Amino acid sequence: MALKESAAHPSAAERLIRLAARLGIEHIFANLGSDHPAFIEALARLRESGEPAPRVIVCPHEMTALSAAHGHAMLTRRAQLVLVHVDVGTQNLGGSVHNACRGRVPVIVVAGLSPVSEDAARTGSRTEYIHYIQDTPRQHDLVAPFMKWLYELRDPATTEATLLRAHQLAASEPQGPVYLTGAREVWDAAAPAGTPDPALRGPVAKTALAPEAVEKLHALLAGARRALLVTTYAGRDPATVGKLTAVCEKYGLGVVEVGPQYVSFPGDHPCHLGYRRDWLIDEADAIVLLDVDVPWLPRNTGPAPDARVFHIDADPVKPTLGAWHFEAHERHQADSGIALDQLLRTGLPVDAGLKQERLAWIRSRAPAGPGPAPANGPLTPQEVTLAVKELLHERSIVLCEEPSNAYAIVSTMRMNRPGSFYASGGSGLGWCINAAVGAKLAAPDAEVIALVGDGCYVFGVPASAYWVARTYGAPMLTVIYNNSGWRSPKVSTELVHPAGAAHADDTYWVAASAGSRLADLAAAAGDALAIRVDDRRELRAALARGLACVRAGRPAVIEVMLARATRQELGTPPGH
Repeated sequence: MALKESAAHPSAAERLIRLAARLGIEHIFANLGSDHPAFIEALARLRESGEPAPRVIVCPHEMTALSAAHGHAMLTRRAQLVLVHVDVGTQNLGGSVHNACRGRVPVIVVAGLSPVSEDAARTGSRTEYIHYIQDTPRQHDLVAPFMKWLYELRDPATTEATLLRAHQLAASEPQGPVYLTGAREVWDAAAPAGTPDPALRGPVAKTALAPEAVEKLHALLAGARRALLVTTYAGRDPATVGKLTAVCEKYGLGVVEVGPQYVSFPGDHPCHLGYRRDWLIDEADAIVLLDVDVPWLPRNTGPAPDARVFHIDADPVKPTLGAWHFEAHERHQADSGIALDQLLRTGLPVDAGLKQERLAWIRSRAPAGPGPAPANGPLTPQEVTLAVKELLHERSIVLCEEPSNAYAIVSTMRMNRPGSFYASGGSGLGWCINAAVGAKLAAPDAEVIALVGDGCYVFGVPASAYWVARTYGAPMLTVIYNNSGWRSPKVSTELVHPAGAAHADDTYWVAASAGSRLADLAAAAGDALAIRVDDRRELRAALARGLACVRAGRPAVIEVMLARATRQELGTPPGH
C-alpha cells in the first residue's frame, strides 16, 4: 500500500530515493554510516509499502561501491547512485574517483555531512561524539578535482531539482561523476514532495560535426596515402563500432587502439593495426584522433612534418588534465558515432587507386600474432590469455586491469564483439574485481571474466568485492596474473635509470605479494572457488573448473603464477 502522506511529508532522503527510481537508477551501492538514518528509514518505509526503490547493494568498502557503479555504467551508460559516509567514506573512495573521472562514466555520489544542530528537539541533530570530529569544513575538496559538479543540499524543498541537475550533468557529454552532500538534519527534514518532469531536465543532446568539417575530413582521408586512426574509447557506444568499421572499409583507414577501454574496432579486421602506442604515428600522412587521451608519447614519436591531424572527441581539450599539449590541425567536440555517420553519408568520391595504396600500406604494417608458448619455464601472460580466450562466447564480458601485461593481453585477445571488453580508463588500481560485480549486475545473463594483476587484486579489497559478489548473486571468474609483486614501478625505474643501482642489484621494493595465497582471500570472504596454478599442464582444467563454478552461482578465482617481478625478498628472513 502507498505511504500515507497525511501523516507526514516525506523526508528529503525519501524523496531522493523515489526520484532515483523514476530516473531508472537501479542500484544504490552503499556503505552506510551515522549520517544515513534518514536514508535507512526511507528505504524501510518504501519496502514496507511496496513502492519502487533502487536495490541497495551494501558494500563493505567504498572502492567496491564506486567501482561497481563504474562497471555498471560502462555497460548501460546510465548513472547509478553511490552512498558513502561523510568525510571518511569519501576518502575511502580513493582511486575509484580518479577512475570514474578519467573513464568518463556517469555516477552520482551522495555523502552525508556531519549534523550541525545540537538541539535535541530537531530530528537528525548531533547525538554522538563523532559528529564533532567528522565536521570537516571543506569535505567537497577531497574529490573536487575529479567531479563534474559538487553541491550541498541546504533546503529539503529543492531535493528533486538538485538530483535532476546532478543526473543531467553526469549524463551529459563528456559524462562523469558528480558529488552531492547534505547534513543529517537536511536529509531527515520533511517537505512537500515535488512533481518535476525528468524529461524536461534531460542531458545535452549529442553533437555533430559542422558540414564543412565533414568535407575537410573526407578530403583528408580520400587524399591520403597512409591514413591512420587512433582511438581509446570510441566503442563506449557499441553501435559506433560498426560505423567505424564501415568508414575504414570505405576509405582504407588503419586503426590502432591504444589503452583500449572498450572494443572500438574488431580485433581481427584487416584494417586493425594493433594496440601499440606510438605505432606508425611518424609514418602516416593523415591521422584521425577519435576519442583518445594520449595518442602517442611525444618523447618517443610524433606526426611527420607534412602529416595532417584531425581530432574528434567527446572531450577534445581535456580540461581535467594538466599538461596536455597534443596538436591538431582540426579539433571538434562531437559524438564519434554521429560524426562517422556523417562521413558515411557524404556523397563525395573516393579515388580507388589511392584507396588501394592505403590498403597496401596497412597490409605491410599488420602486426604479427603471438608466438608459440614455451614448453618449459614459468607460464607467460600470452599463454594464460590464450587459454582464457578459448572460453569466450557471445555472452562473455571481459574486464581487464593488468598494467604490467596490458599490451600482451589485449593484443592476444583481439576482441571483436562490441560491448565485450572493458578497462577503467584510469590508474586507480583496484577497479577490476569490483567493476566486474557491477557488470554482472547490469548484465545478469553475461559470463563476466576479470583479468587482473596481483597488485590490482589486492588494491581492490577482495574481502569486500567477493562478499558482495556472493551476497548479491553476481559471480564472476577472476584470473590473477601473479608475478609476486608490483612490476610497474620496476618498469618505470628502468625507463628512467636503465643502468642504475636498482637494476644492477634487482632491488625495487615491489615484491609485496610474494608468498601470499591471494585466491584464498576470495574463498574466505565470498565462498569462491580458489585454485592456484603454476604448471601449464593444469591451466585449462583449472579455468574450466572455475567457469563451471561460476555457472553454478559461485565466484571463482584462478591464481596463475608467472615469472617473478624481482628476486628481492622483503621483510625479515625466516629464523632472524
